Amino acid sequence: MARIIRDSARTYNRRVNPHHTMAGCGMIDRSGDISISSSEPSEFSTCLSRSDALKLLEFIHRTISCDDEKAFRALFPKLQELLQFDFATVVLGRLDNSNGIVTDLHVNISFSEEWFREYMSKNYTQKSAVIRENFTSYKLQYWSKVWKKLRQPEEIISLCMDFDMRQGYTCGSRPLSPAKNGSMFCFSSSSMKYDKRSAVILEFITPHLHLALSNIFNQKQLHANNFELSLREKEVLDWLKHGKSSWDISVILGISERTVNFHVYRIMQKLGVTNRPQAVAVAAHYGLIDFS
Repeated sequence: MARIIRDSARTYNRRVNPHHTMAGCGMIDRSGDISISSSEPSEFSTCLSRSDALKLLEFIHRTISCDDEKAFRALFPKLQELLQFDFATVVLGRLDNSNGIVTDLHVNISFSEEWFREYMSKNYTQKSAVIRENFTSYKLQYWSKVWKKLRQPEEIISLCMDFDMRQGYTCGSRPLSPAKNGSMFCFSSSSMKYDKRSAVILEFITPHLHLALSNIFNQKQLHANNFELSLREKEVLDWLKHGKSSWDISVILGISERTVNFHVYRIMQKLGVTNRPQAVAVAAHYGLIDFS
């Protein structure tokens, strides 16, 4: 079993990390500096026990058969059998042409909703050096090791401390052609220590989590495309997301209130819902509107 997982790691590193070489359980990055670890197949047995290997293989099998968000969320309690963390959140996204961070899919596993409200209200996604580094290099980052080096804003660090997320890892996987999105996975707790075993586990599971998350995104896109909303309906839906009334939308778009109401009716009909909040919720679920 260990050999199967080792072979998987070799294949992934050749495809996704061509600039990386391996030494022990630490990765030598010929291109730069931030990487702190990776798994070395020849040292696999010194980092993980036989029990770890069995659980890891079972976890990887679960990711392969993961076909919806419910199944994806169910992966994380199983992962806690291998990795000690209290909080987790995952993202599919990328850097745009102006180097801004774009989020196409976010699945919050267990981060505090209050933390997210504070985080999003202050636009910390665009300010976070750790997030930017993730979508630049996709290297494994242990927070306390990289915060100072990357000059992570103090207000973001303080927010994490306030919610008992004092230590953690951020890791990700770069886009695999023809997809445009990479991934980011954050794991944290009040006392999540850095060790070789945790680093090895994260290096092995990240590409599998990435593929599972990408499959969910692709399914949502497929369902969204089946709804076939018109451009005007999407515009109306986007303003509904912001809590605008029919009259507000009519003024913004320069059309009559009756026309807006007709578009709202058609949107609800196509999405199979009975009110505006449901329309927004279903549209967000299928990626028809973006809350980033």
